[in-house]
Amino acid sequence: MATTAKTTTRAAKTATEAFEQVTSGANEAVRENIDRSIAAFSEASSFGKQNIEAWVASAAAAQKGFEVISARTAAFQKEALEKHVAATKALMTSKSVQEFVEKQNDYAKTSFEAYVAELTSVSDLVQGVAKETIAPINDRVNAVGHLIQTTAAR
Repeated sequence: MATTAKTTTRAAKTATEAFEQVTSGANEAVRENIDRSIAAFSEASSFGKQNIEAWVASAAAAQKGFEVISARTAAFQKEALEKHVAATKALMTSKSVQEFVEKQNDYAKTSFEAYVAELTSVSDLVQGVAKETIAPINDRVNAVGHLIQTTAAR
């Protein structure tokens, strides 16, 4: 009977050790998976925050750009109106039809040249605003590409 008790004790001890090894390995695997999940969630959260910040920066750049363009357009319109009033007054002081036509032609020429110059300038300004507006979003798109390449390499 003593032999049976020793055999039973050894069998129980062996079973307990085997069970502890299995559960220990499972516990480590679960901990690793939980740690990986927390790290992935943290990375995703950080990435999402950076995306929001990029959209906010883009919107701020667009707003600033539109303000500059609006101010520039209003200033040009005011200046053009003042020149139009001055040209009208000058036309009214014409002594002959010939002088009237010459003044009108000069005014039309200078107005057209000013319009083309302003249009070119505003076009360059709009191009700059577009670049500033899209830059933060473009950076995030590049970050997504980098993240995909990094993830694929893992």
